[in-house]
Amino acid sequence: MSFVNAIGVISGFMTIVSFSQDNFGDTSDPGSTIKVAVALDGDNGGTIDAGGDLPDIRVWNDFGDFKAITNDPGTVTDGTVGTVEVDHEQQGVYSLFSANNDAICIAWVTTTWSDAAGGNKFAVSGDYGAECGGTWYESNMWTNTDNSYQPRCFWIDADGDQPNTGFQVRWPRYSSTEFDEAETDPTSMCNDIDFGLRTESDPSSINFWQNAKHRRAQNDRRMRARRQTRVPWIISQLVISDSEWHSASNLCDSESSMGPDFVHTLEGFFCDMGAKVKYPLCDGASNTTASCFDLESQKLVDESGLQGRDAPSSYSSVRDWRGKTSSV
Repeated sequence: MSFVNAIGVISGFMTIVSFSQDNFGDTSDPGSTIKVAVALDGDNGGTIDAGGDLPDIRVWNDFGDFKAITNDPGTVTDGTVGTVEVDHEQQGVYSLFSANNDAICIAWVTTTWSDAAGGNKFAVSGDYGAECGGTWYESNMWTNTDNSYQPRCFWIDADGDQPNTGFQVRWPRYSSTEFDEAETDPTSMCNDIDFGLRTESDPSSINFWQNAKHRRAQNDRRMRARRQTRVPWIISQLVISDSEWHSASNLCDSESSMGPDFVHTLEGFFCDMGAKVKYPLCDGASNTTASCFDLESQKLVDESGLQGRDAPSSYSSVRDWRGKTSSV
């Protein structure tokens, strides 16, 4: 199986990741073939209704000249990849994704340019939506089956259920040839040009680089993260994972992460997602000198012993992800 290398995010640092050729369209159609992967739901998933309306997609060339739009391209179900064709001439260097009314949680997007435009292939993972302040959670999706990793997903929506109404991408920035080992901070992409989240109603325009000086001046901009209100179904759920791509610490350290409480058994931590407080897992002793999370009873045990292990769990559902992930 052949791969396309891109700049991705692993453990909070930019690095080179691979996307299978299956994640891209062919190069015979004119314009851009864009694929949108969304997170996996299900009784054991970490998201609910991650599938929904595919976004409207607008395309510009490298000078910021508008080329084409595809409106209302259809729907995509959770745990799958939807395809959007945008018919245009020249290379579609910039793309703007404008959400429709049924929210989706995006794990990654790819673009393929036609043969006439060079046949280039680029990919952007959902990690950038998370790093740039979007509401996010673990997607439970694999990028491919041979050299996989599991990106996070971020939400976009047009009717107010989620704060971000869209995002823009400058595709060539994510090529592996653009990777600078001295710059591994993924928020360096959060400049509203290489990557930019939107909050306005039905976004329709982009920001673009006018010259190298402008690029350097803009690269230090950051998207401000916003804490989100947890929806009711999230509060009574617990997720347990041992995936090397997941992290209770990352979830707790992020102001914009949103989802069920989370345990990572390899890290040895529990994240209270409502308070964004991290606790170690209890070591199994009958007494403890600090608050810890008891995995067997699914309950916090504090240093005073007032919350004992024999108290009932507050979770109505426990979603055990250990060894239960999906590939696309």
